[in-house]
Amino acid sequence: MKCFASMDWGYNAPGVVLWWICLLDGHFHIWREYKFQQTTAWDVGHEIKKRTKELGLKLDYLVADPAMWQHTGAGRGEAIAETLQRTGLPMRRGDNDRKSGWQRVHELLRLAPDGTPWLTVEDAPQCGYLRRSIAGAMSDKHDADDVDTNSDDHALDALRYGAMSRPSAGRLLVKQAQHAEMTLGWLTQRSHRPVGILSREVRVG
Repeated sequence: MKCFASMDWGYNAPGVVLWWICLLDGHFHIWREYKFQQTTAWDVGHEIKKRTKELGLKLDYLVADPAMWQHTGAGRGEAIAETLQRTGLPMRRGDNDRKSGWQRVHELLRLAPDGTPWLTVEDAPQCGYLRRSIAGAMSDKHDADDVDTNSDDHALDALRYGAMSRPSAGRLLVKQAQHAEMTLGWLTQRSHRPVGILSREVRVG
């Protein structure tokens, strides 16, 4: 199966990583999340690699906040993204166009012709933080097309970076066929529709 991850960095504020599965029918499923705080980039990178291996997956890429490529100290020192790359992660600079990003999230949360959303999110506890963040998302009082940045939007930003990375449908390898068939069936049974302002087009029930 094709898999990628999206990330919003945080040290004092929470950081979040989301694992996306590209399903063979063109849908996407966020299977796991990793929320961290006051953890170095080196340790975060190794934790992402460990969890990805435990899931039996291989990341095509890890798309992240473009600010993670910025250097401090007048151009000296190593950027956070560079540290993560040194741990062996396939980093990709994210697109930080907020309005286009939220529009793309809306599109993914709309119903596909088969009656299920293009994007589904695993239930708690595996993705509890993301699901709570989606349900509690509020529009900015000065701009209805943006999310209030004063709210807990870290998981939402990770979601937005993933949505804007132009993920493509999954590819099935022969040696993975049996494992993928079982996993995809399990994911389908476990999929749930997000609720909240970001998914207000989706009819729940």
